[in-house]
Amino acid sequence: MRVYFVRHGETDYDVVTARGVRGWATSFAPLSSIGRLQIDTIARDYRLQDASAIVCSSYARALESAALLSRTLNKPLYVEYDLHEWLPQKDPLGEIDGALLERASGELRPGPTSADAPWESIDEVRERVLRVLGRYRGFEPLIVVTHAVVIQSLLGSPRTIDHAEIVPFDLDEGVITPLPTQVSA
Repeated sequence: MRVYFVRHGETDYDVVTARGVRGWATSFAPLSSIGRLQIDTIARDYRLQDASAIVCSSYARALESAALLSRTLNKPLYVEYDLHEWLPQKDPLGEIDGALLERASGELRPGPTSADAPWESIDEVRERVLRVLGRYRGFEPLIVVTHAVVIQSLLGSPRTIDHAEIVPFDLDEGVITPLPTQVSA
């Protein structure tokens, strides 16, 4: 199954921070004007033209990116909660602890993590995303609009994923093969 992962466009966090929004509620931040332009630009990429559908994270930055792609490409859009960003702490109502976030980020890599770690491991991210993708096997190729860490979990490496970057994969029975990355149009 061919999958084109797309990282959401650049986000305008100033909108939410100006209102005193903190923690997980910052996930309501929309794209910046540059982020919208980034998505409008990649919507012309030849690799996305034949997609059967678009699936995206429920976070505003990914949802807005996917909606722009859906409108331009005239493809159906499905929203999946489990394509959300990596959870630096599993308690969704807790205030994000900066020290914990730094420690969690430092330990975010494939393989086992500390059993008492209060954050989501990279392997847990990968498993939840693979469960979602399994439900979309009839859609090929499939565009998946999500977050950098989600894409990194499937790459198996912490390489930088730029905003609006297209990362192609072949997904076969739970095995993911990264394809050569090409420059977006």
